Amino acid sequence: MTPPRKGGRRASRPSARSPQRRDDDWNGVKRRKRRRVERKRNRRRAAVLGFVAGLALLAVVAGSAVTGVASFGGSCDLSALRRVEIGQNSFVYAADGSILGGIPSERNRQPVRLGRISTWMPKATIAIEDRRFYEHGGVDPSGIARAMWADVRAGKIVQGGSTITQQLVRNLYISREQTFERKLKEACLAIKLNRAWSKKKILATYMNQVYYGNLAYGIEAAAQTYFSKNAHQLTLPEAALLAGMPQAPSDYDPFNRTEVAKVRRNQVLLAMVGQGKINRKQYDWASARGLGLKAGRLYKTIREPYFFSYVRDELIAEYGVATVRSG
Repeated sequence: MTPPRKGGRRASRPSARSPQRRDDDWNGVKRRKRRRVERKRNRRRAAVLGFVAGLALLAVVAGSAVTGVASFGGSCDLSALRRVEIGQNSFVYAADGSILGGIPSERNRQPVRLGRISTWMPKATIAIEDRRFYEHGGVDPSGIARAMWADVRAGKIVQGGSTITQQLVRNLYISREQTFERKLKEACLAIKLNRAWSKKKILATYMNQVYYGNLAYGIEAAAQTYFSKNAHQLTLPEAALLAGMPQAPSDYDPFNRTEVAKVRRNQVLLAMVGQGKINRKQYDWASARGLGLKAGRLYKTIREPYFFSYVRDELIAEYGVATVRSG
């Protein structure tokens, strides 16, 4: 028997399996490396396939612009489609003409003409939503390609390629089901709407229909909901805040997610700088401002609550709740 070494530790003998174990470890490393390479190859293959699919869509869109998407026939006809009706708010007035309170519709909306909207609002909206709004014909192939490439690189949808005109069509005319046919129909209708309406009308209608969160549909309702003012009174930072909301109203809700909303507002301001809509000095001033929120008195408080409730109940009894809540 081999006596133990001094210090009480036995001398360890080299394992006969050590070389094999090292080989197994090395083979495992090689297998993991091969799997990583294969995953990268699959991602590249998916990117190529996605890019080809995107190019096919662009080709369809380009063909649509030339042919009017004849394949859709009557289904791509603006006059044959019924617009979604969104009720206006009802108001109760005192004898002196002042407002006692409002009875909001299911969707809080007060449409206004473009001349009654702050000039900052269209600039901010175009900067963040559709920077080539005045250049494309309702559908922007370069915007689709840009969004498609960003989505492929991220492995998920991170950018939308829809123009303001496409978004308006989606809000007014067609369902939101996520199908290829619906996207083509949306593109077809956007092209036709762009031919039928002026850019000014498209932009004004969009800002009067789009959802800004907290039941505010349209820019007038949004201005009153978040700042207790009319749309024509919006300042640069206020307009930038609202322009950034339609993409994700809940995520950018300034009442509940102040810091996130501020970051988003500053993204809009930066986009405005990049497109020459504001200068750096204006950006520095606006981005340093607080949000300046003032929850809308019109929708939060009611004067003479007993009398107001009485009038409201009488109106509902006479005309029905649907009529009262649809303006």
